[in-house]
Amino acid sequence: MALRKKHFVANGIYFITFTICKWVKIFTQEKYYQLIFKWFDYQKQKYENKIHGFVIMPNHFHGLIYISEKSPPISKLIQNAKRFLAYDIVKFLKEDSKKDLLDLFAEKARKEKGSKYKVFEERYDAKIIDNEDLFWQKLNYIHNNHCKSGLCDLPENYIYSSASNYILGEGIYGVDLIM
Repeated sequence: MALRKKHFVANGIYFITFTICKWVKIFTQEKYYQLIFKWFDYQKQKYENKIHGFVIMPNHFHGLIYISEKSPPISKLIQNAKRFLAYDIVKFLKEDSKKDLLDLFAEKARKEKGSKYKVFEERYDAKIIDNEDLFWQKLNYIHNNHCKSGLCDLPENYIYSSASNYILGEGIYGVDLIM
């Protein structure tokens, strides 16, 4: 569900979630995960945003992202992310001959009269983190999401999460730790 505020709060941390259309499992190979890391790098370089926590699940993403005043509003940031991620996901699906998924995303696009492929659900969540307790609640949720879904037994064992950054001091992608 999208949380669309009447005004955008810059210089704040947001808990962000977006989902693959029909909850299809797309993030299953390294090249697909790397697309999210590429998006992180772009945000950090172009807008000076910071990644404080994340988990890339096979069919959705959660993140705690500091949005700077140089960043576009959260709705535009996510809209652009989903558009560019979708473009590369479709490219990879074509390379991998995943006709079934391409057909599904094409059918979804036809029903909604949009682009050629509809990779992401229209809606998203973006909640401003306005206190420390809420930050830790959301970070714990992110770090336990993959355990609850059965992908691993301990949070730090799932590499596509910032849990190992916080627990072990290093992870697959460097985040701006808040201690």
